[in-house]
Amino acid sequence: MHISILSLILVICGCSQHADISSEQEALLKADQAWAAAAEAGDPERILTFWADDAINYFPGFPPAEGKAAIAELVKRNRSKPGFSLSWKPVKAVVGAAGDLGYTTGPFTVSMQSPGGSPVQRTGHYVCIWKKLEDGTWKCAVESTIFENPTRSTE
Repeated sequence: MHISILSLILVICGCSQHADISSEQEALLKADQAWAAAAEAGDPERILTFWADDAINYFPGFPPAEGKAAIAELVKRNRSKPGFSLSWKPVKAVVGAAGDLGYTTGPFTVSMQSPGGSPVQRTGHYVCIWKKLEDGTWKCAVESTIFENPTRSTE
């Protein structure tokens, strides 16, 4: 009886998986870098593949975009603005002990034209909370940006 209980405990303990946090942080950073490359290339369809289906995007001055469909509309609306471009550089990735949640952060720049046609550039920092799906891919679940500077325009 004691051997059966000990065997059961060993099987249960052996089944628990310990995430390789360093590898997961590297994978998460690479996912955000690939997302940034898709954004810089201006590929809306590829951009959307990095969002979780139930994601929320908080962008200053707009109501939260909840769900992939609402985020798709936000991406399309922004991408249709004259002179629009968005770039960011992931500089930090942190993954929790379980290896299934993490965040990335770094600086970003967004550019577009004002209603009068003058160029406007805004910079700031972003934070993205990611979740790891069962298939092993990382998807952004919550994203928020903070602008550092006021709107600059030559008008």
